[in-house]
Amino acid sequence: MAASWLNHPIRPCSHADQEAARKHLETMEKPLGALGLLEETVIRLAGLYATQEPNPDPARILIFAADHGVAAAHVSPYPQHMSMTMVQSALQGQSAIAVMARHLGVELEIINVGLVDEPAPAHGLINQPAGPGTNDIRFRPAMDEEQLANAMAAGRDAVQRAVAAGMHMIIGGEIGVGKSTVAASVAAALLGVAPDSVAGPGSGLDAEGMARKAQVINQALNLHLPGLSGALQTVRRLGGFDIAALAGAFIACGQMGIPALVDGLTASTAALVAVSLHPSVKEWLFFGHRSAEPGQLPVIRAMDVTPLLHLDISMGEGTGATAAFAMLRMACFLQREISFFRSSVV
Repeated sequence: MAASWLNHPIRPCSHADQEAARKHLETMEKPLGALGLLEETVIRLAGLYATQEPNPDPARILIFAADHGVAAAHVSPYPQHMSMTMVQSALQGQSAIAVMARHLGVELEIINVGLVDEPAPAHGLINQPAGPGTNDIRFRPAMDEEQLANAMAAGRDAVQRAVAAGMHMIIGGEIGVGKSTVAASVAAALLGVAPDSVAGPGSGLDAEGMARKAQVINQALNLHLPGLSGALQTVRRLGGFDIAALAGAFIACGQMGIPALVDGLTASTAALVAVSLHPSVKEWLFFGHRSAEPGQLPVIRAMDVTPLLHLDISMGEGTGATAAFAMLRMACFLQREISFFRSSVV
C-alpha cells in the first residue's frame, strides 16, 4: 500500500505541562484527587495541548459512512439500504448524533467512504468513497490495496479539514449496516479470541441472530486467517471502509496534534489498528464509553485503556463518545474555574 504518510511520526505530548496541570489541581479548593477520572483526563489534555488550562472547544464529530457486503448474511435486522436512510436522517438533523451535536454546539461532518449508493450533495456531507461498499468477507477480501489506501486517506483528509478549520478535538464514529460484524471479525483476528465472544446484538439481534453472526465471523476467519499478518492486512481482508478511515483519522490526529474521542466497538477496533501501527498514538486517544457490544471489551483491554463513561450504548454513530465530550468539557471547566486555596496567617 503506497501511503508514506502513515510513517510520519506521532507528536509527543508535553510532560512539563502535565506536571504543571497536576500541581495546579493540587492548589484548588477540593480534596486531592477527589474528582478522579476528571482530574486524570484534564492532566492528559494539558500535555497534549501544551497548556495547564486545556480547552477542547471547538470540536467536530466525524462520522464515516460505509456499506458492508457481509450484510447479505443477514447479520443485522435491517436491510442494507438503511445505511443511506441513517445518513439522510443525520444530515436533516433528526438522528441521535445530530441532536447531540446541535445541543452541545459541536460540528458534525459525515464522510461517505463507501455507501452502495452515493448520497446527493448536502451541507455537512463529504463524498469520498473508496468503493460502493465492501465485498462479502465470507467469500472474498473486503477490499483491495488501493481501496484500503483511499479509505485511510479519507480519514486523514477529514482530520486535515478539521485542523484547518481550527478544531481542538475530533470525535470519531461510523454509520453502516453490518459494521459490528466486520469490527468483531477484525477484533477476533487481531486478538485471537473466539467469534462467539465478540458477536454482539448490534442493532437488535436476538440470541439466534448473535449465534448466526458468530458463525459468519467464524466462516470469514477460516477463509482469511491462514497466512494473514499485520493490522492493515487484517482490515483489508476482514474490515470495512469505515474502520480503515477511522484508523487513518486516529493516526492523523496523533501526527497533527489534535486529540480524538473514540466511540464504541467499530471505532475502538479502528483505534486498535492505529495503535498497532503507531503505539504512541494512544496518548492522543480518549475512549468515550464502554459499549454494550461485548466485542469492545477485549479490544480496550488489549490497549489497557479506561473509557470515560459506561452507559450501555451500542448505537455507534459517535453517540457515546459525544456524550463523553460533555464530561471532558466539564473537566476543563473545573480546571479553569475552581477557586484556589488561600494561605492563611497562623
